Amino acid sequence: MKIPLNMGGNGNVSSRAAQAKVLEKDIIAAQKGDWNAKNNIIRTFTPLITSLAEKRTKDLKEINRYIDAGKEGLLRAVRKYKPSIGAEKFNIFAVEFIEKSLDRCQKGGGFWARLFGR
Repeated sequence: MKIPLNMGGNGNVSSRAAQAKVLEKDIIAAQKGDWNAKNNIIRTFTPLITSLAEKRTKDLKEINRYIDAGKEGLLRAVRKYKPSIGAEKFNIFAVEFIEKSLDRCQKGGGFWARLFGR
């Protein structure tokens, strides 16, 4: 199943090249600490993260936990991103980090679980 990533402030960016340019601009700004850019990236990838979370469980509480873990993985991918990778390949790059975060969450990992036990 393909989930379209509608990038840009209003979601009207149509060409793949324009989408990649907007994404790369947001990633670089997010690496510098721009919260608006981080929010744009999270909003862009939320349908993908939600879809991956829903494939793992049907329990709403667990889905929300997976979504939070997926967002953490996405932001980790943003921090590790290198412009030489290319923004058009960032989606594949980010999915790996998101999946790893979901796996850690599924195994009972995560900061709060380690802190308080599960």
